Amino acid sequence: MPELRGAGVWWTVALTACALALPAGAADGPGVGQPLPGFSGKDLLGQEHSSQEYVGQPTLLVAITDKDAGEEMRRWFEAADQHAPGSVQRESIISLHLPFFVGMGTVRRRVQAQVPRPFWDDTLLDRDGTLAGTLGLGSSREPYVIALDARGRVLAVVNGKAGSPQASRIWSSLNTNPAPLEK
Repeated sequence: MPELRGAGVWWTVALTACALALPAGAADGPGVGQPLPGFSGKDLLGQEHSSQEYVGQPTLLVAITDKDAGEEMRRWFEAADQHAPGSVQRESIISLHLPFFVGMGTVRRRVQAQVPRPFWDDTLLDRDGTLAGTLGLGSSREPYVIALDARGRVLAVVNGKAGSPQASRIWSSLNTNPAPLEK
């Protein structure tokens, strides 16, 4: 059988092209030790908020990029009741990639039906994945969980379930965090 010349080179070129086409760190989330990237977004009431609001006290930020990840997001907040100090503020981001014909009003109403009303102003929502892109979060059926210190720096990032072994990184970082900043 004749040997195909250059087949190895073709595969190398194809794999390199595929690797270059992937955004760098697309599914990694923000870097540990780095400030959380700046962003703004609207909550479930349509009010604008900024990531600067997370500065001042430690924060547990739970973000989902898949419409079916809501139940696991809820589990993270339930676990926080047992594992995170009461001084930790809890925030959430729902950043989905939905078709252009799905209106924001429809999305907001559906999410409001799932999120308890007292948390509507702590939940940012977008339908085009902008917030996820800013934070470097890829599409995942499991939440991204980010622990922030009082200065807004990333202490730990986990992409997984609340009951996973990796969750301990979030809880330990929030429990060893210094006191909130004086405003």
